[in-house]
Amino acid sequence: MHPKLLTDKASACGSVMRLFKTALFIFLLLPASLFAAKLREIALLDIPGRPGFETLTFAKGMLVMAHNGAGTVDIFDPAKRRFIAQISGIVSARGVVADDTANRVYIADAGTNSIDVVDSNNWQVVDRIQLSRAPENLLLVPGTTNLVATNPYARSLTLVSRQIDREMQTVDIGGHPELMAFDPIRNAVFVTVEDQNEVLAYASSLERDAKPLLTLKISGSEPTGIILNPTSRTLFVAVRYAVLALDADSGAELSRVPVSAGTDRLWLDSTGGALYAASSDGTVTTMKVNGRNLVYDSELKTDVKGHSLAFDPERKLIYVPGGREGRSKMVILKQFGALPMTTDEVKTAMKGSY
Repeated sequence: MHPKLLTDKASACGSVMRLFKTALFIFLLLPASLFAAKLREIALLDIPGRPGFETLTFAKGMLVMAHNGAGTVDIFDPAKRRFIAQISGIVSARGVVADDTANRVYIADAGTNSIDVVDSNNWQVVDRIQLSRAPENLLLVPGTTNLVATNPYARSLTLVSRQIDREMQTVDIGGHPELMAFDPIRNAVFVTVEDQNEVLAYASSLERDAKPLLTLKISGSEPTGIILNPTSRTLFVAVRYAVLALDADSGAELSRVPVSAGTDRLWLDSTGGALYAASSDGTVTTMKVNGRNLVYDSELKTDVKGHSLAFDPERKLIYVPGGREGRSKMVILKQFGALPMTTDEVKTAMKGSY
C-alpha cells in the first residue's frame, strides 16, 4: 500500500479514537453532573423552648446557637449529637461570635442593650458589656481586642473594646445595618445596609464621624447576609430573591443565583468550594463557587422553618434549627455526591482527555 494511504489511515484511526474517548468521557461525566451533590436529612432533633433562632457559630468545637425564642443560648456537641448546656437569662439573643484563643463567646442581647461575655470552658456568663443602643450582629476584628456591633434601630455601628469591656464609639451609617464581613486587605468592615440596597466598607478602627471607604450599590433589594472570600476578592451577598457574587473592590456583579425569598444567612465551605444559603421557610440552597462565580447546585426544603444554618467542616454536616408545629427542632443535613462540574471545568477536562 502506498505510504501516504497508510499515513492517512492511521490519522483517521487516531481521530476516531480521540472522538470515542471524548464521547465516553462525556457519557461518564453527565450522570455525575446531573444527579450528584444532593442534600439529605439524616437527623431531626428536639430542642427545648419556643422556636426562634438567630446566629450560629462554633466555639471549642461546639455549636453555639442564639435561641431568642426561648431567651437562651443552646450549646450542641456535634460529636455526641446532643445538647450539653444552655445559657439562660438572655432576653433577646441575636449575634454570637467566639474567640477560642481567649476562651470567650460574645452574645448580643438586644433586649438589654448589652453584650454578654461567656467562658467557653464552662458556658457561664462572666461579664456583661453595657451599650447605649440595642446590638444585633457582632464581628470580631482580627488582630485586635475589639469587636463591632450593628444597631439596626439606631442605624449605626458600635466599636466595643473587649480589653476593657466597654463601648468606645458609635458611627451613624444612615441606614439599617445587617450582617458584616472583615476585609484583611483594607483592614475594613463590610456591612450590608438593608434599606439602602448597598454594601458599605468602614475602617475597622471606626473613628467617630467615620465615612465609608467604599460604597457598593446592589442590584437587588434588602441585602442581608455577606461573606468575603479574601483570596479571590469576591463578596457573596444575599438579597431578597438571589445570592450575588460581587467584585469586592469595584462592586461589579460577577454572577447571581436565584434563591427562595427570605434568604439571609450564608456559610462558605472554602475547602469544598460550596456556598450554602438558608431562607426563612427552611430552604437550604447549595451553590458551587467556581473561581469568582456562583453556580446553582441544588436545594432542599427542610422539615423546619428557620433562617439560620451552620456548616461543620470536620463532619461535612449542615445544622438548621427552626420551628415545626410550634416546637423547636434542628435538622441535620448531609451532602451526598460531589458537586457537579461547571461548563468551564467540563471544557478543561475534555482538553485533558486528548
